[in-house]
Amino acid sequence: MDGLIFLFLAFLTIFFSIKLSYYGDLLSKQSSFGSLFIGGLLIASITSLPEFVTSISASILNNSSLSLGDILGSNFFNVFVLAIYNIYFFKKCVFKNTSKKYIFETIILIIDYFFIFLGSNNILTFLTSFVLIINYLFYIISLFNNSSEDERSTTDEKHVILKFFITAVFMIIVSIFLTVEADKITRLYPSFSSSTIGAILLGITTSLPEVVTTFSLLQINNYNMAISNMLGSNIFNFLILSISDFFYKGEYIYYPIDKNSSIYIFGGLISLILFLITLLFKNKSNLFYIFFSVIICFLYLYIWYLQFI
Repeated sequence: MDGLIFLFLAFLTIFFSIKLSYYGDLLSKQSSFGSLFIGGLLIASITSLPEFVTSISASILNNSSLSLGDILGSNFFNVFVLAIYNIYFFKKCVFKNTSKKYIFETIILIIDYFFIFLGSNNILTFLTSFVLIINYLFYIISLFNNSSEDERSTTDEKHVILKFFITAVFMIIVSIFLTVEADKITRLYPSFSSSTIGAILLGITTSLPEVVTTFSLLQINNYNMAISNMLGSNIFNFLILSISDFFYKGEYIYYPIDKNSSIYIFGGLISLILFLITLLFKNKSNLFYIFFSVIICFLYLYIWYLQFI
């Protein structure tokens, strides 16, 4: 029964995510802010709320591995999805038609991963959450600086802001129930570590809004909002991790860390470096352009293979 409820809630999440991306696209055309701001801050924050609920709850329950697994698994999965979409929409050359600011955002994420790695090894652990918060503030500043980058256009749709927020509220409610159902299902498989459960089931489940929203935006050729939504969600997720550290009953949420969480940090960091290379050399030949996305996909699948051997 729990499985059927989970599937039903997943369907509703997908439905509201599609509607959210549609209204977000209209909102970016009607408002004084462009798709970079709407996708990178507004939609990214809303679609990351399931991770917020799960991670904070796990910290309050003193389960740091579940909290870390959810955030690290979600971020790793998001980069994997970007690579999949880059391959699927190969003819559109998605990354070749996006803003240069994503290089800056990817570097922010790499720095976040680096400090989480240091914190997980009890090196400068007390600075980790501070760095994650500061990097998020830098990200917000960059959004405001680039908010006028897109061209504006008018649409006939009325009450877009109201429809956008009503859709967002419904999606948040459904996402919370989806997370609760996912947590129930994890209790049926106690043989897996908390970090693995968090990364596989909760991490992927709570990423459904970002995944579906990004796909919908790519279909309507709003590349900037699509990529901004995914990278913005990842940066916001690390902000969530710093907030979770505050609620954690132990000394730090980052240390001590289990083996599986260390693997997720390694996989996420390498995938982002490969993603950065793709952005830096996006104007090279199509074969070179797509090569690193294929490597990211293989890396992601290999990391999950390591969890089951």
